[in-house]
Amino acid sequence: MYNTKTAIVTESDSNYMPAGINENVVIKEVNVKKSPTDKDFLEIIFENEAGKTATMTEWKNEKNQWIVTDEDLQKRDNIQFGRILQVIEAHCPNGIEDKEFNTFLEMITWVKETLDKAEKVKLRLKVSYDNKGYTKVS
Repeated sequence: MYNTKTAIVTESDSNYMPAGINENVVIKEVNVKKSPTDKDFLEIIFENEAGKTATMTEWKNEKNQWIVTDEDLQKRDNIQFGRILQVIEAHCPNGIEDKEFNTFLEMITWVKETLDKAEKVKLRLKVSYDNKGYTKVS
């Protein structure tokens, strides 16, 4: 039998930040990596005061059944870069200079270089996990 009054809720001992709003989070590291299938990606690892982490991973957008036209692809790229710029702008209070990149690799390399030299600031980070265990940070 299952009863809400007798259920035992235990704290997780994992290394991952809990879902929800996490305070005083900093960027632990930023990496430009290549997958085993030779695809470049950006990895931003956030860490809270307890040493638990959440990872934001960004992959190159490609045409597929949902991204059909060049315009669709450009729109997805604009949305993705906007999401990444929110992280950068939180660490560069004086703003960032206008930039344009021709490739995904150029863009994510610039993101890494920019965040590596940016001031470390404490953030409020919303972490959620989908049903496959993937992290979404915002």
